[in-house]
Amino acid sequence: MTVLGKHARRQTDAELVVEARQSEAASGNAFSELVHRYQRMAYALALSLVPRDDVDDVVQEAFLRAFRNLDLLADPTRFGVWLRRITFGVAIDYVRADRSRSARLIVSDPNAQGGVATPSIEPTDVDLSPLGQLEQNEVVERVLAALDRMPAKYRVPLALYHIDGLTHAKVARTLGVPESTVRSLVARARAKLARLLADTPEAQDMTDGSPSLRHSTDVLDDSIAPPPRFLHVLNGDSVRVTLERSDVPGAFAVYGDILHEGPVPFETGTGTWRETRARYVAGSGYLPYADAIRITNEWDAKLDAFRHYDEVVMWFEHDLYDQLLLIRHLDWFSRRDLGRTTLSLICIGEFPGFEPFHGLGQLDADQLASLLGTREEVSREQLALGRRAWEAFTAGDPSELDALAHSAPGVLPFLPGALRRFIEEYPATGTGLPRTERHILEILGREPRSPAELFGALQACEERVFMGDTTFWVRVRRMGTGEAPLVAGDLRPWDDNDALPDGTITITDVGRDVLAGRADWIRLNGFDRWLGGVHLSTPVGGDVQWRYDPRSSHLVSRPSL
Repeated sequence: MTVLGKHARRQTDAELVVEARQSEAASGNAFSELVHRYQRMAYALALSLVPRDDVDDVVQEAFLRAFRNLDLLADPTRFGVWLRRITFGVAIDYVRADRSRSARLIVSDPNAQGGVATPSIEPTDVDLSPLGQLEQNEVVERVLAALDRMPAKYRVPLALYHIDGLTHAKVARTLGVPESTVRSLVARARAKLARLLADTPEAQDMTDGSPSLRHSTDVLDDSIAPPPRFLHVLNGDSVRVTLERSDVPGAFAVYGDILHEGPVPFETGTGTWRETRARYVAGSGYLPYADAIRITNEWDAKLDAFRHYDEVVMWFEHDLYDQLLLIRHLDWFSRRDLGRTTLSLICIGEFPGFEPFHGLGQLDADQLASLLGTREEVSREQLALGRRAWEAFTAGDPSELDALAHSAPGVLPFLPGALRRFIEEYPATGTGLPRTERHILEILGREPRSPAELFGALQACEERVFMGDTTFWVRVRRMGTGEAPLVAGDLRPWDDNDALPDGTITITDVGRDVLAGRADWIRLNGFDRWLGGVHLSTPVGGDVQWRYDPRSSHLVSRPSL
């Protein structure tokens, strides 16, 4: 029943909008589903703009406005984008209301006739003449008008810091973001505001030494500390290219090692580590050795430079590939003095409007940028668990890894599921097939497929897609070798620049026997494969030390070997 429910077609946003418009009876369930899909996005956006105590009110008001104005949505397929704009508008209304309350603070001038109070954003300089005070007020109005023309992501922190007089720390607490983020946004906002004021009279007069103008435009003072530097650690170039088109500040460091394939030494970032990984990559046909060693050197060099940055932000998702990278980095950072560098994490398993969600590569620049405000500082508990998991993953005995795979979700909630998927790549009892090879034979057992079709069908078998087409093709080629090949291919001449060759892959009779449990792949062909720190190797007719038992979902050892 779970499988049937999982594959049942889910209504699109457009269908739900149409249904919600048709009748009051149908609108409740339809709109509730839209709320369920997008409440996380709305909450994250509101949290980046208003104090935490106001977030629930902002989100509730945004959904209420959306429900009341569904008829105004011209393109129902863009409900998510439309809701984001509404949430943004509601949040800014809240910020403006707070700022208006601050602006209505009364500053009493004891020298004013009859004790009449003068409303002002800040006290007027009592040393100025009436004309000087009028000029200063005009300057302030022009600065505020330019401020209102700025994007909210810059306007809000700048106003809180310079107009409301909050410290960077208080602005950070108000917006629910790290203090380093506030400093960066304020600094960038000041630069943008300076450009907006470049052609105004007060900006042109700023060189005449007028004390009143300098006092009124102190938001342009460059004496504050330089903006912080961010290093974003990413899982691949696809995310990097998209983030470079966004407003996310900082440098981008890709670390894309496929750690679920090949030998993985415990100590990372060393010459031995890089040599081991590069030789595996080259030997498997992914890249020439020279390219492999150059890339691994570049990856490590960028991470080694973390001390030059105020904050390191790690961007990951829920699948095996990413979770192994995550524990690799957590272990590596746990063994270094971070100094003043903050380590933070973005790690998601879903995103509104994407079903199924495969990863960060599906998101556009604005969607990725919206995640920056949801990052959380890495805790000691997360560092400790990452270190423990990495030690287990790189150990020669996988018993501890098996235990972690069956532990309850904790401070790294996606890790147990990812590790369970990893131990399924051990040869299974009865057939000798890892899960990936079993799925390939199951697909081909129904009908021959082209490599591209086979790859697509394999992806559909995964709860959390983690394997790329290059790794997939390495696996398929190995299945077609040995004394008893499991698959055969009728392939056209192949340019290695193409992701996958054209042609047809079929299952052999031996492949059918192995899939049915009448034969064992390990005993027929031998086996030589690294899984983290475990090396499984045996000649034809032999067996390996560890196998995966599908009945118990655990690894089992063969002590006689």
